[in-house]
Amino acid sequence: MHYPVYKAPPPRQAPRRGTSPLTFVLLITVPALVAVAALRPR
Repeated sequence: MHYPVYKAPPPRQAPRRGTSPLTFVLLITVPALVAVAALRPR
């Protein structure tokens, strides 16, 4: 019995999305700052 030569599939790269890590930081930081500002005693 003869098996064909094994060829590893080419490594798939994760699709690059337009969202940068900075976007995620801002999405977390901005609402937190707004909440802190709203809860501060006046």
